[in-house]
Parts: sequence; C-alpha cells; structure tokens
Amino acid sequence: MTDPLKHLEEIFPNLAGVGYTPKSEKSAICNCIAYAAGDETRRWTGYRDLDYHWPEGAQEGLTLDALVSAFAALGYSICDGGNFEADFEKAALYADKGGWWTHAAKQCDDDQWTSKLGSLEDIVHRTPEAVAGPDPAYGEIACYMKRKRSE
Repeated sequence: MTDPLKHLEEIFPNLAGVGYTPKSEKSAICNCIAYAAGDETRRWTGYRDLDYHWPEGAQEGLTLDALVSAFAALGYSICDGGNFEADFEKAALYADKGGWWTHAAKQCDDDQWTSKLGSLEDIVHRTPEAVAGPDPAYGEIACYMKRKRSE
C-alpha cells in the first residue's frame, strides 16, 4: 500500500525528518498567506483585484516587503524569532533568493506550526523549517512577525 501523503515529502523533503500531521484534505479555497493570516475563506495575493484579496493599506506586490506590509496591516510586527510566547500569535514569512515571498506559516497554541500547502493539504509541523528549502519547497524563512493574542 502506498503512503497517501508521500507527495508532500517529495515536495518538502524536511517534513519526514521533522514530523508532521495532516490537518485537512486538499483544497484550493484559501492559500498559505490567507491561512497564516487567519482567513480560510479566500485566496490572497500581492494585489487587490476581483479574484483575490489583499489587506487595505498594505503595499501591493510579490516582494517580501509587500508581505510584511500585509501582516503589519493586520497588527503584526517583526520579531526576533519563532520561539513560543503564549501571549502572541506568530507567523513565519518565507522568501526565495530573489526576495519574492513564497509562503507563510503560523504558530499553533502548542508551539508547533501549521501551513496551508498551496492547493494541497493543511498540515501541522513541528518546526517552521519543515517546509523550507530549495525548489519545490518554499525557500528560507525571511522573518518572523507577531501580534498580541486577542482575548
């Protein structure tokens, strides 16, 4: 019998060594940026248009600065790292070597991380590095951002 999640380990070779758990079935309703921002109802891109969402007031574009601006529009600020802080929600923002954003993951309440893998599954992974790496993975973690948890 073949492993139904083997396709994820082929795309993200760090997953098998770090460990992960599927959270949902494949779906194209939202993407990683929307998911990390807490919006599982639509896809986000670097531009506001009829088919995609981008936060009002955020810089448009596909650069890391634009992604940082989008999370800043939601109340996030850049922080030193992904260490767990119970009072804060954290996001890891990924970029390729050219400075284009590629992915965002969010930290769970139990110090694990979760990612929406494009139109593939949502997964919970032990470290944010689990989905990092060269193509076809998501590049490197470019920065971490955090915001105070809402009551």
